[in-house]
Amino acid sequence: MLLPCLFAFLLTGCWDREEVNNMALIISAGIDKEKNGMVSLTFQVFIPNPSSSGGADGGGQGRLYTATNTGKTVPDALAELQAQLPRRFSWSHAKAYFFGEALARDGLQDEMDFLVRDIQPREQANLFICKGTAKELIQSLQDPNTYETLIKMSQKPSLQHSTLHIVEELISGESGSFVIPVATTMMLASNGTEKAIISVEGMAVIKDLKLVGFVDAPHVQGFKWLTNTQLSRFATLSVRENGGIVAIRMRHYRMKWKPRIQDGKWKMTIRIRVDGDVLMNSTHYNLMKDDDRLRKLGKRFEEEMTKQLKSALWQAQHRFRTDAIGFAKAFHIRYPGQWRKVMNSWDQRFTQVEVDFDVDVFIRQPGKTSIQATRKNEDAQ
Repeated sequence: MLLPCLFAFLLTGCWDREEVNNMALIISAGIDKEKNGMVSLTFQVFIPNPSSSGGADGGGQGRLYTATNTGKTVPDALAELQAQLPRRFSWSHAKAYFFGEALARDGLQDEMDFLVRDIQPREQANLFICKGTAKELIQSLQDPNTYETLIKMSQKPSLQHSTLHIVEELISGESGSFVIPVATTMMLASNGTEKAIISVEGMAVIKDLKLVGFVDAPHVQGFKWLTNTQLSRFATLSVRENGGIVAIRMRHYRMKWKPRIQDGKWKMTIRIRVDGDVLMNSTHYNLMKDDDRLRKLGKRFEEEMTKQLKSALWQAQHRFRTDAIGFAKAFHIRYPGQWRKVMNSWDQRFTQVEVDFDVDVFIRQPGKTSIQATRKNEDAQ
């Protein structure tokens, strides 16, 4: 009799269990700075129906709500907001944190401290900067599929570098600079009605947790290449050739840096190798039968890619004057002694780094048809 009684003490059950019906699942959070200096906190929460057991990401039923409150700090606004609702906020399903432009320019030190210090916010959630306010962006997202959209966005290779966990590491990096995506909305028509969905448009440069500026659209692709951001399977590159356009899809992208210091000059060689397949060919070239033409087109793509890389590098070195690319870490690893001498003035040194590009583009597949080229050849005859 004594032994069964002792085992009974081990069967404590889930003493800290909390029913999902008592929770408000935060799926995204936005933080802004008001004109009076107060912090505005906006949540988009999923509240399951009492009969739902699937939760927010298991096909369960429920509704999306938006809640907003202000306070001196994020914890103040959160506590006041929690006091107004009967359900407890849960961060376990959060997929995105949005920062308003005004707040980002003023500085994200306090807000990032809260996100990385508190145990609840998810480290795998993505960080975004908004042009305007995060509140307006979140309030415009009333599509019930918003949560699934955020899940898919978080799985995109090109956004893997902007999670809270990765950004936390970049903050303490050698340069203290990095880029994160810019969030906006786009309208989609469905059954005669328009709905706003979240989309990514451009990149923001952050230095010492302050927004330095936005990367202009023509330079975004170059910044992605320089920062070695994982490219999606839809990454493309186009060149004009002989009155037409040839476009390729990048199948593989590899980059290697070689830092060196010679005669007191800091230099960097960037080697890039690209394997691509032809997506479109509006020239008269028959790429199916002309391997030499493919090699020549590869050279044209190398020239175009080098041009975009140099343009993006100029933006980083002379417009933003911020090492959001990551040269500092490469020099620190290769030349730790020399690095320590310039670490306190690295931004100035970064603008003086001489960079050489060595780009090779190999076109592996010309596509499945030559009908366009054949038609133009026949017309020419």
